[in-house]
Amino acid sequence: MSKSRISTSAVLAYSALAAMSMAQGGSRGAKNPFTAPDATVHYAPDRMYDLLNLSLDMVVDYPDRLLTATATNTLSPLRDSVTQLRFHAGVDTKIEKVELNGTPATFKRDDEGILVDCPPTKRGEKDVVTVHYHLMQSEEVHGGSGGWHWHEPKKNDPSKVGLWTNGETSDTRDWAVTWDYPNDFTTSETRTTVPADWEVISNGTLISDTVNPGGKTRTVYWKMDQSHATYLTSVICGPFDIHKDTWRGKPLYYVCPKGMGAKLDYSFGHTKDMLSFYSDNLGVEYPWPKYAQDCTYDFGGGQENVSATTLGAAFLTDPRAGYYTMDSLNSHEMGHQWFGDYVTCKDWGQIWLNESFATFMEMSYTLHILGENAGYREFEANSQGYFDESRRYKRPIATNFYSNPGVMFDQHTYPKGGALLISLRKELGWKPFYSGLKLYIERFHNGPAETNDLCEAMTDATGINLHPWFDQWILKPGHPVIDWSWSYDDAAKKVTVHVKQTQDTTQGTPIYDVPTKVGFIMGSQVLESPIHLNSAGQSFSIDVTAKPDAVMFDPTHDFVRQIETQPWGPSELVPIAKYAPDCVLRQQAMDRVLGTEQPDSAIPAIVEMLKADQGLNPAILNTSALARLKRPELRSFWFGELKHENFERREHAVRALSELPNDAETNNVLQGLLNDSEPYRVVAASITALGALDYANSHDLIYNQAAHATNGQIRGAGLAVLVKHDDPKGVDLVFDSLGEMQPDEMQSAGLNALAYVKGNDSRVVKFVREAINSGNFRLIQTAMQVAVARKMKEVIPDLKALEAKNPRVAGFIEPIIQQIQGRR
Repeated sequence: MSKSRISTSAVLAYSALAAMSMAQGGSRGAKNPFTAPDATVHYAPDRMYDLLNLSLDMVVDYPDRLLTATATNTLSPLRDSVTQLRFHAGVDTKIEKVELNGTPATFKRDDEGILVDCPPTKRGEKDVVTVHYHLMQSEEVHGGSGGWHWHEPKKNDPSKVGLWTNGETSDTRDWAVTWDYPNDFTTSETRTTVPADWEVISNGTLISDTVNPGGKTRTVYWKMDQSHATYLTSVICGPFDIHKDTWRGKPLYYVCPKGMGAKLDYSFGHTKDMLSFYSDNLGVEYPWPKYAQDCTYDFGGGQENVSATTLGAAFLTDPRAGYYTMDSLNSHEMGHQWFGDYVTCKDWGQIWLNESFATFMEMSYTLHILGENAGYREFEANSQGYFDESRRYKRPIATNFYSNPGVMFDQHTYPKGGALLISLRKELGWKPFYSGLKLYIERFHNGPAETNDLCEAMTDATGINLHPWFDQWILKPGHPVIDWSWSYDDAAKKVTVHVKQTQDTTQGTPIYDVPTKVGFIMGSQVLESPIHLNSAGQSFSIDVTAKPDAVMFDPTHDFVRQIETQPWGPSELVPIAKYAPDCVLRQQAMDRVLGTEQPDSAIPAIVEMLKADQGLNPAILNTSALARLKRPELRSFWFGELKHENFERREHAVRALSELPNDAETNNVLQGLLNDSEPYRVVAASITALGALDYANSHDLIYNQAAHATNGQIRGAGLAVLVKHDDPKGVDLVFDSLGEMQPDEMQSAGLNALAYVKGNDSRVVKFVREAINSGNFRLIQTAMQVAVARKMKEVIPDLKALEAKNPRVAGFIEPIIQQIQGRR
């Protein structure tokens, strides 16, 4: 049985689970990994030497799942008289012999790896320590070596062969005996011998690729001449489809398992634009000799290995899925090539210097490629993701007090940190902000850094003392919670805005010092007036020419703040929905006005606004508030929405039509959407709608999609409709789709439909448990959703086992368990 597991960078892909698990307001009962007794103080380990080069010679015996390897560590001692040298090695690594400068050396094994005996060191001299070892799947005693992952052929995919490596946080030692902590940088090289029909992608520059005598194996030699943290070393091996390109003279590789290559060009279609955007804004050209984006089996997210990012093949996409939907993952991992790779956090308590910045880079690219509306939505989504987690615990962004490094990869590090950097860019301005990042990169490139290094660089570049900003936002926990209101004095022609910061300050959260603005809608114009928050309660009087149609606090969402309820009056809602600069405010106002007891007077204005709200990224994405009114007179409006450029607006139009009285024209239109060109989400929504409106006449069409659709979202929708209508053939289809010969995507569709299977069919628990333990991210995610929907307490032990094996997902799994138990 495969020893596969979720990649340690699965946090990105687990965002969907985070949203599901936190949607009801967090998990107050869960343990806090940032308080005693679970949390302890962590520091970077002492170093005995400066690692100068890591050379790995690896021979892959795939039939026996055996790696035979030699790690040659060239180093220079940092101090005199050291008599033992530390090298990290995984517990499953079988050390065969060690040599020091070509002579056999004695060594001692412990939990961290090996201590190699040596004559008293002399600072500045050079030593070479060579470790011969092997790693064999049948000899594993620790539940699998997480950093070395063998692909296992499956009945539904016998071509699933090959392997990948991973390193973050401490998994490089599973397959490379070396120094495995980010406080030392080294150059590296890999020589990997694999079956002759395989390819090998690794870090740096391809030096040679040679078929060996006999023609059964090949040896591929990659070399990275620039220093980097060892956890960013990587090899992926197997039969691949590879598309090659160049950007500013540097090679680009787009890689995926053999047979999936048709999706490569669209999935990575914005790679060159990303590289240009990042390089030009930072003023630091992409620093590595090539960039490979390597999609592989069984990888649950992305890992920013230097010059060779590893990605999950399940994320490969095409135009029917949406507009370059892989951009968010690709832009995040590419952003790491500067922040995380070129400059790396010195210890895991500083991981925000990697992950917050990659999230910031991703957010910046979203704004660049999709525009302001998408940028506002992403900022809000990231803020809300963090707010959900903050109901469970709050911690400083940078901290050395935690239970284990995995827990640092949470919603504080990713969405909060990324949003804070967007806030700082708005406060400083684009040019000063990027001048600070440029100086930071130039000072610390090819080496580790700490938070104060960034603060000093930003301060030196801008002339603005940023220590107060870092102190309140990065080194203290929490965030501003704002309660505000406004009043108007007609005689004085003044608006007075009252602002309270109501956050709990008993655990170290400060009263924030924040520059912001008040916005006024006057007719179709938006005017702004600056204000400065610096105390728990303040009032600001602002001169105006007349009473505003509406007032907005922080109208362009310039900083991270929580506002539970906007104090808008009924007359303000339509103006805000039409004219607010932040589309999130527009959505909130539209939903509120349509949710009142008497929305009729607002409907014409809202409909006209929506008709004008066109383009790939309109201000309003979710039109369900209008759909809930179930107005037959809006049927023609919804028909028009079916041609909107934005796929989500089209999907909402389908759902809106399903809420209206049954109508032959509507049924014909929806049946017409079950084709091979409409977006997947629109086809899936149409199947669901037809199941509600016209199941009898649409049964055969729905059954055909449930039985034969090659897209999992569409097939899943068909299966769900059939099961909800107690179609016995539909139930059979569900279990057929879970057969071991079915592709993973179809198995996921079948799993999703299990949520609707009635009764206590024992096969439901069986398949959900198997999925949770499969090591396949797609199936794990779906199985968790089914477990919550069905309150499946039987799978809680499996979830706890998954949590124990993958500390990074602990914060997501615990709330899911609580939902299953009915404690939320």
